[in-house]
Amino acid sequence: MLTVTTAATKFNLVDLGVIRGAMGIVDQSEDEALQGFLDRASDVIARHCRRVFALETVAEQLRLDRCREELILARYPVDEIVSIVENDAILAAPDYEADKATGLVTRLYGDRPCWWPAQKIVVTYSAGYDLPLDAPAALQQACIQLVKAYYMAADRDPMVRSESVDAISTASYFAGRDEHLPPDVLALLKQFRKLK
Repeated sequence: MLTVTTAATKFNLVDLGVIRGAMGIVDQSEDEALQGFLDRASDVIARHCRRVFALETVAEQLRLDRCREELILARYPVDEIVSIVENDAILAAPDYEADKATGLVTRLYGDRPCWWPAQKIVVTYSAGYDLPLDAPAALQQACIQLVKAYYMAADRDPMVRSESVDAISTASYFAGRDEHLPPDVLALLKQFRKLK
């Protein structure tokens, strides 16, 4: 169970000015449409990756059914671990170490790894990126590409791979498990997607 204790206020992966620049738009005449595309693209990317990318503080309760070598936190990258409570006892900082990039937390005893006990553990921590500036470059590029696809979709289908107009019109489309995202965006997002 995960509870957000300090919610983010910004969820977009890129600043609107960056979108404008990437698309070669020099004025603000299309800002309303671009903002809508940016909101949608950021949301679609987060859902596809099964992650919240914005920096938030959360309290995550884990009820272990057996002893474990590591705790796997739901959110990452971890910015700071505020506290870990193990069976109503607050652990001191030397009692654990975290791989902040992956959200894996190792229990320590005498500065050596040991097992997390099979009981309730509550980890309060902040995780994510301070959006939009701290988002990784590949994540920002995926968002820019998706906004461009949405922008261009008013005139054509961005998923059309080829089209021929003879006596009968035909078109072939990009296909795959995630047909709602263009292939270039999927390639950029592969490293950020959680498997579960």
